[in-house]
Amino acid sequence: MDGGGTHDYGPMVSDNIAGAKSGSKIAKVFLFPGKVIQWFSYMFVEGTKGYGAVRQQTRLARSPIMTWVYSILFWFLVVFLFVGSIAS
Repeated sequence: MDGGGTHDYGPMVSDNIAGAKSGSKIAKVFLFPGKVIQWFSYMFVEGTKGYGAVRQQTRLARSPIMTWVYSILFWFLVVFLFVGSIAS
């Protein structure tokens, strides 16, 4: 050990499993639910049976398109529940 030199540990680890790009703060907030859903899908595959099912779940967890789909569905559900609670 040299006692304090600089070290190159390679690229930083990212929690953005799907690699979905979000440039603005609005896009980051909009895509956050989809990224969380994909993170849980990626981290908890132990209940999935069979190699093919695990591969399919991993592909869905790594898809930038699915980040948008999950986010759109999440925000649609939030709006639906919000409007439903106001109407009743």
